[in-house]
Amino acid sequence: MKITLKAWAEARYQPAPSMHTLRKWAREGDIHPRPELVGKTYYVDENARRLSADASNRPSLVHRMKAAA
Repeated sequence: MKITLKAWAEARYQPAPSMHTLRKWAREGDIHPRPELVGKTYYVDENARRLSADASNRPSLVHRMKAAA
């Protein structure tokens, strides 16, 4: 079952991160499985997890920019 991104965050974090942060996580693929954008609202699997925020697991900004070009 999919729930709103806000409801998902409120169930996992106290206090929940801001919607700006949650949308950023959704856009950047930090939540798995990826949330689905319907109109202006993100819906996420209720069992979704945030991927590690460890910078060593993410490509650098330079690598992401080169990949986008």
